[in-house]
Amino acid sequence: MTNNPPAPRGAIPNWQPATTIDDYLRSCEEGLEEYSDRRAAKLLGWSRMRVYRAKAAASLPDALFEHLLAQGCRMRDIANVALAFERGEEHAEAEHCPHCGGQLRVRSQITTAARTAIRAWLDEGERGAG
Repeated sequence: MTNNPPAPRGAIPNWQPATTIDDYLRSCEEGLEEYSDRRAAKLLGWSRMRVYRAKAAASLPDALFEHLLAQGCRMRDIANVALAFERGEEHAEAEHCPHCGGQLRVRSQITTAARTAIRAWLDEGERGAG
């Protein structure tokens, strides 16, 4: 018995592009369509940024993700935490004076609320392990 690759979409009678996200993901798995964040966002009715943030947040441990949500962190904040974990460091945005070039301030990408939630989550983990 041999594994035959899926037929190209032109070889399937009455093939139509997916109209729901479930059909789209199934079509991508079967090789009938190539995955695109843009197409997934359109089918979900989301912006591409929201899809990007959701994918980033999905890389966090489930317990941390749930804890951040329970603490009222926004999806943007959760995605920034996920990106900091991925990079191994926090990314900060420095603002400079347009005249002299001197640094005016540094804006952290991780909010104070998210930092507080992460500390609480880590403390709970230490208490549970000890």
